[in-house]
Amino acid sequence: MKHISLKFSALLFPYFTMWAIGPGFFVVVLEQKGIAANETAIYTCIISVVAAVVQPLMGFLCDKTGKAKTIISLSMILSTAAYIWLYFLEGTVSLVLCSILIGATMNAMYGFSESWLSKLDCKKLGINFGAVRAVGSFSYAVAAGVYGRVFDAFGAASLPVAMVISTAILVPAAMICPNPQISERQKQDGQLANAFGELMKNRRFVLFIICYFLAVIPTGAASSYYAIHIRQLGGTAGDVGLALFILAGAEIIFMPMYKKLEELFGTEKLLVFAFFMYAVKNLAIGLSGNVTLAIFASAINGLCFPFTLAGAQSYVDRITPRKYAATAQLISNTCGMIISQIVGLALCGVLTTFITAGASLALLSIFAFASCIIFTVGIKKLNNN
Repeated sequence: MKHISLKFSALLFPYFTMWAIGPGFFVVVLEQKGIAANETAIYTCIISVVAAVVQPLMGFLCDKTGKAKTIISLSMILSTAAYIWLYFLEGTVSLVLCSILIGATMNAMYGFSESWLSKLDCKKLGINFGAVRAVGSFSYAVAAGVYGRVFDAFGAASLPVAMVISTAILVPAAMICPNPQISERQKQDGQLANAFGELMKNRRFVLFIICYFLAVIPTGAASSYYAIHIRQLGGTAGDVGLALFILAGAEIIFMPMYKKLEELFGTEKLLVFAFFMYAVKNLAIGLSGNVTLAIFASAINGLCFPFTLAGAQSYVDRITPRKYAATAQLISNTCGMIISQIVGLALCGVLTTFITAGASLALLSIFAFASCIIFTVGIKKLNNN
């Protein structure tokens, strides 16, 4: 329904503005506090570990209670409080606690909008997920580009203010979106362990989340080390903002096309292509010898992230039970966007003690190449059985 698409588009605008401002400049704030790159990786890993634990719980709560608008509103309010705290805090213990709070709120909510829409049943309602999600990419691109300049002008003090303004817009937008309808039986039946156990018996689902995890390891590392790579090449916070603007802007072009491309080529072929392009993107970024090339190499993101995100939403919806729609989506996102980030950051942290951030990002592309091969062979075997 068109009005539902418009309501979610209105929600995703402030939602992804917050993602561009908070996680997008978390590393830069720590850098201004004098935190070394290898120590920064520890804090980003803490965020990812906490998010990996909490994220499936968010999906289960959505499946169980249907109170999606309340869950997202409270989480983003708490995450804003965490980023305000980040500006003022000093000391290792405080940074660890702040990282835990960010991981349990904002980062645990990544992919929640997708699981919310899945629970509403996009196909039944005729919602073009790619077109709706493109609004989020547009918001991220604009916010990253503009906020990079704001950060250069006003420094880290601008971050808490920007987060508060975004949250003030997000909460009313969330309230106008419809909650999923949950039957009384579903509210009473089932536990998170049962949902997880049933999903892990699904061989297509397990194959997909393994390959999703491998494909995104290079980009998981880039979530922090891309900014570091640009800074090592002599770039500024404004350059980081421009890079994120181009990275997200490329998504806007291809995200609305997903539905038509899926009809032409099929979900599985698009996923293989997207996994391959993750490898190409990291190679191009990592091997860039100057800031300009490193920034424009991020445009390759338009050929991997949109197809993976929309493809995952469509594919997981098709191969998993409707009663576990939100849980399945967030387990998929946990493996593909959170645990992969933990592993990617850890590997990159080790590699950067021997080689540059750029060379480390390029080397990690091998995992994305491997995911293409494993997914292609695995699907072929499953289809033949």
